[in-house]
Amino acid sequence: MMAATLNNVLHTLRIRRRPPQSQRSRADVMASAPVRNSVVEWRKEETGEVSLIIPADHKRTLRFLVRVMNLPAKRVVALDAVGSFVWEQCDGDRTFGEVSEALAKQFGMTRRESEASLAEFFRVLGKRGMLGFVVADGVKEQIEAAKSKGRGGGKRQHGKKGRR
Repeated sequence: MMAATLNNVLHTLRIRRRPPQSQRSRADVMASAPVRNSVVEWRKEETGEVSLIIPADHKRTLRFLVRVMNLPAKRVVALDAVGSFVWEQCDGDRTFGEVSEALAKQFGMTRRESEASLAEFFRVLGKRGMLGFVVADGVKEQIEAAKSKGRGGGKRQHGKKGRR
């Protein structure tokens, strides 16, 4: 516990480059649900492949560069057949494990192949901010609660350590 606190302090003081990363168990990863970033628009082309449309002005620094350097306001990323299939599966209702099983079945992969390729694909999209993950007990309940909050329903509840 004290080591984790020390690492956080060192990171805050910029003595340590990266924040400490907590290790997730395989079960936690398999139960995590990939969720698309709402800022990223997407469309399915006639070929069945998906194109992601990422606005360049969703961050303050990028807004400045777009104006100063006359850059395009949106960036388009075309996904291949496998990436398109996976992107469509990332609706927040399916877990990593369910997407992995569907990928293996659709493209004739082994479980291990689908998990490895899916992990790398999610890592890249997560790093670029196109995809997020819900990792916790009761993933489906959290997603449903978040969806109901988005529609104006649902109250904010605090746990023992929450603000009052």
